[in-house]
Amino acid sequence: MCKGFGSSLTGAALQWFINLPNGSINLFASLTDVFVEQFASSRNLEKTADDLYEVRQKRDESLRAYVGRFNKEKVSIPSCNMSTAISAFKRGLLPDGDLYKELTKYQCRTMEDVLSRAWAQIKWEEDSAYHQRRSPRSDRLVRNERSSRDDKPYQRPKDENTKSERRNTHRPLSGADDLKPRSSTWPDISNLSISHAHLVGVLKEMGENMRWPPKMKAPDNKRNASKWCEFHNDHGHRT
Repeated sequence: MCKGFGSSLTGAALQWFINLPNGSINLFASLTDVFVEQFASSRNLEKTADDLYEVRQKRDESLRAYVGRFNKEKVSIPSCNMSTAISAFKRGLLPDGDLYKELTKYQCRTMEDVLSRAWAQIKWEEDSAYHQRRSPRSDRLVRNERSSRDDKPYQRPKDENTKSERRNTHRPLSGADDLKPRSSTWPDISNLSISHAHLVGVLKEMGENMRWPPKMKAPDNKRNASKWCEFHNDHGHRT
């Protein structure tokens, strides 16, 4: 029987059998004991539910990949204890992840319930990542616009700054100020081919499309009697 045992061996086991010293084996029972002692370290040990605690989610690993690794390890364990599997799955999650927080707040009694919550979280994370990939440029533009608006100091609108300037610039001259030479902001109409009276009449026909300066408010005794305004039909300044 010992000689027949050697014919069933291959590879390293056969090489070990050939190298046995002559006369070292007297009984088949002795041969089996020596064989088991030699190759005991090569035996595949049966996995238990406690081995699931060694499966942990890596920092850069997606939730989908972690669930896949855990399920692969779980199916390799015969008669896996359900409560141990649930505890090991939760402990293997990243502690700052949303799924870990949810499983901590809401206890699950079955592994099916745990996996259903896990797949719901996976769908949410992948959908959020999909939308971020679809419009990364628009998100950056919005963030840059907000940051630049927040960092920029407040400035008064230009119309508010110039409102008082326009009011002071276009105010009719009166009294002694009327006799002082000063530059005017109104366009020069002295070289027109039509009279001022004709020009005023044409502008009046434009109705609301024409914006007129305010009426003269200076008293009569303070107006320059040598200047006549066709628009106001009164002395004080030229048209």
